[in-house]
Amino acid sequence: MKKLRKGIKEIIVGLVGGLLFSAVLNFFKQSGVIPQNLVIWFTVIGLISSIITIYSFQTAGIIFTLGWILGAWLLKNFMSNTDFLVYFWAPVATLVFRTYVVIRKTVFHARR
Repeated sequence: MKKLRKGIKEIIVGLVGGLLFSAVLNFFKQSGVIPQNLVIWFTVIGLISSIITIYSFQTAGIIFTLGWILGAWLLKNFMSNTDFLVYFWAPVATLVFRTYVVIRKTVFHARR
């Protein structure tokens, strides 16, 4: 039960942190404080760090990815088309690739 509470707490902190970071970044972009290409780099770095997080946990990474996909789908009306492509399809591709790796590892391990 402690792990469940900790997990829910981490989800809430992650969502609030992500929303705050996104809001601040969007404000800076719209006010002209930072150039558009810098926003793209922040997005790319965030995406790469999320994918690293996905691969660093065995089961939690898959659950994290499914939550990420669901969150992107629920927030699709608030994102630009490019953001939706990045935040929805990148984790879908990551999940498919991870599934392929797990299946391949299981099949080759079973043959030995």
